[in-house]
Amino acid sequence: MRILAFLPAYEQQAHLRSMAAAGHDVHVVISGRAQPGPCADEGVSLSVGRGAAGPCVEDGMSFWGLGFWWHALQTVRPQVVVVDRRDAKVLRLTAGLSDVRRLVIDQGDIDVGEFEEACVRLLPAPARAMARTPIPDDPLAGQPVKVVAWIHYGVPYRRAGSETMLHTMMRALKAAGLPVLVVCSSMPDSPPSWEVDGVPYVRLGTQPAELFLTGMRPDVLITHHNYAARATAVARRIGARPVMLIHSDLDYSARSLAARPDLVVINTEWVRASLAPRYVEVREIPTLIVRPPVRPEEHRTEAAGDRVTLVNMSADKGVQTWRAVAGELPHLPFLGVAGAHGQQLTMPRPPNARIIGQTSDMRRDVWAHTRVLLMPSLYESYGMAAVEALASGIPVIAHPTPGLREALGDAALFLDRADVGAWTEAVGELYADGPRRAAAVAAAYARSEALADQARRELAAWADTVRELAAGSAVPRRSAGA
Repeated sequence: MRILAFLPAYEQQAHLRSMAAAGHDVHVVISGRAQPGPCADEGVSLSVGRGAAGPCVEDGMSFWGLGFWWHALQTVRPQVVVVDRRDAKVLRLTAGLSDVRRLVIDQGDIDVGEFEEACVRLLPAPARAMARTPIPDDPLAGQPVKVVAWIHYGVPYRRAGSETMLHTMMRALKAAGLPVLVVCSSMPDSPPSWEVDGVPYVRLGTQPAELFLTGMRPDVLITHHNYAARATAVARRIGARPVMLIHSDLDYSARSLAARPDLVVINTEWVRASLAPRYVEVREIPTLIVRPPVRPEEHRTEAAGDRVTLVNMSADKGVQTWRAVAGELPHLPFLGVAGAHGQQLTMPRPPNARIIGQTSDMRRDVWAHTRVLLMPSLYESYGMAAVEALASGIPVIAHPTPGLREALGDAALFLDRADVGAWTEAVGELYADGPRRAAAVAAAYARSEALADQARRELAAWADTVRELAAGSAVPRRSAGA
């Protein structure tokens, strides 16, 4: 499929990169000022453009300046022209196009799979099948039971808490002898298929994923976030048992409960208690509590780190608190780790701090270098990063969110994120060797072991429940963990 998209500025939009990665012919006209922007290393200013000499190429796409948009249109002969609904100038320019289908969307916030399907639906009927991502053969063909998760992102390309949690839960099912597969529909940088810890993954757009699931007919279909309602509806249509994971008490996530899956898995007791008065489904649908499972042996490091660390440098995760404490303690080294979600405020960088990008090896890249972990989060439904740190006996200072309190118990020091003086004093006390640090290290190890035991019990209950679902059994109204 040939796509010509108009963008006020290129910010590595995932929906366009994903289409290019899937083999579509993607061209981009930058309608605003583009410095810095694509092809900056070539010294190209797309606000002027390269002209008839042709576009520059980056991320598998061709980029043109607005002054040559008509030349791009004639050269590319696109099947779909994509325009940002906020770009009044381009809306006027493209309003009179003939023989070209125009898609007007908010390009700052669009799901990859939904974007592909929106483009495909604009094509003439005979061209739609060829434009969609090819549907692979069923990798679980011949298996007596099929358990599939249909989600937006997956590891190792996205390792935020919910993706990591779902992956660990799928690992537990596979270890229990259940054939599993994860289908990701919003992955711009992944190959068509891959495997992590023995769990197979495939990348399919939204519509191809529906066709794929319809053909393979899994016994259980697991989902969360963006795909929760849609996957539950597909499960009903194909006769699968739908399972929905809920990772927070926020309404945008909980509204999917209206699809009424057969089982709801909630990540903490406090989230269930918060949702129950507002969503009758939590009281009526069988629920299972599975706290985000962390395997201590996969995160534990014997190296003694020297950094005061923050994981995810967004405002909601408390980057301002971390930066202020670094300013108060210029003699201590700090570490900032970019997160998978939220705007990452990496600048200004404190002179005593090092900042690294997202990593799939937290043990080597983060925990081996950390002496104290800061969690000044405005909101945490649980806080997997803190639990991972406990496995190495790393003291944690946290803002008292309900999730962090449930996760950390008495193994953390809880302080209000706005009280920079208290955080500074606490870091100094927990950083230095002495009785205060020794007690915090011992509490961290003890809590880590207790949570590991809890995770083993909850994952065993999870595997048993999914096996019962696959066999067609009814799930008790209050499942294990309730």
